Amino acid sequence: MKMKKYMLGIITGVAIFLLAACGSDPRKEFTNAFLNSKGDEYNAASFEMKIKDLEYDGDEGGAYVKMFASQLKDMSIDGKYAIDDKTEAMEMEITANLFGEKLPFQFVGEKDKYFMSTSFVSGMLDIANSFNYPIELSKSDLNKLKGKYIDIAEAGDTLTSGELDKKANPLKNKTFTNAEDSKMGREMKKLIESFDKKTFTQDKDVVTHTFTKKEIIKMLEKIDEVAKEDKDYKKSGDAKEMKDAIKSLKNDLDKMDIKISINQKTKALDMEMALAATDEDDAKMSIVMTMAVTPQKNSGKIKMPSKKEIISQDELEAILSNITGAATDNSDLDLEDDSIDYSDLKDDPEIQKLMYEQLDAMIKQIEANPSAVTEENAKEAREGAKEIFNEEQMKKLNDALDKALKGGAI
Repeated sequence: MKMKKYMLGIITGVAIFLLAACGSDPRKEFTNAFLNSKGDEYNAASFEMKIKDLEYDGDEGGAYVKMFASQLKDMSIDGKYAIDDKTEAMEMEITANLFGEKLPFQFVGEKDKYFMSTSFVSGMLDIANSFNYPIELSKSDLNKLKGKYIDIAEAGDTLTSGELDKKANPLKNKTFTNAEDSKMGREMKKLIESFDKKTFTQDKDVVTHTFTKKEIIKMLEKIDEVAKEDKDYKKSGDAKEMKDAIKSLKNDLDKMDIKISINQKTKALDMEMALAATDEDDAKMSIVMTMAVTPQKNSGKIKMPSKKEIISQDELEAILSNITGAATDNSDLDLEDDSIDYSDLKDDPEIQKLMYEQLDAMIKQIEANPSAVTEENAKEAREGAKEIFNEEQMKKLNDALDKALKGGAI
């Protein structure tokens, strides 16, 4: 399955959402609230994003993909951010809730210098251990990372094996906040207000509109049209990326709807994005994601890390190289290969070791989130698991699912 389709959809959805950082005709009420939502009274916000639904129907990956997709339904991301317009500083905290574990990320920066906290390392170790991959880092090494930050640009250079482009993003100053202050904002306001009036609703202080795939394409094309007036737009490669994004959105996604509701008084915003796609093998995948943003006030000063709190990429890599453990080597196992006969797995000792680890991880998730088990996803798990689990493993899984459905302790 071409996952890039869904990543494109998610990125495009977030881009549309950012029109708010991105109005009695409900279209005008909507655009006034949407395009002018950033005010001096709000310089921070808390947010939460969840996968509301995730479905996969195809032969590629078989039961393994279906079970993994079922587990991802419990994934969520929450966090908060604050911005200081005077110093151009920002700070953000994000917590990814994955498979019953928490993976924290912290960012802080000002102007063109940004840092990421090393707090994510301990979270990664916890997630690995939750899947029965016993890896660990010594207490002394963890202490070396406590309260430390890495330069994001340096980390990016290392990952890309080349120097990051230090030039300003040509779209950076074409903001959508306060439509009257930029041509981009004015053109976007005009475009949105040209959409079907019947699709905009207002209930007291809340205005709502669902952007369709067709409308989103029009918005991206308008962004591209206005951005082309900047001579650096094509040079930066952004023009080609935008062209490719529009092409993929047109050809690769069957559906893309983004429902946005915004409270004109509190500026609270709720978004629900639904994507669906079919690949060349007729495998179908759909995902529904939700996001809620609540504006807040922040009077505290954003503190940049000191020189002592910053470690180099080399230092981080040296510490991470000390990670020890005996994770199962399954590099030669491709459970997504259609040529695999799943019935053969039930008789292979090495494969069975891996299957027991996967089974234990699934049962742990069921134990941690019994309320998330429904008759529907339990049925999907049972049917898919029959392809890879033996009789003993199926009994353990069925017992765990039955107890969760009955509301009993596992």
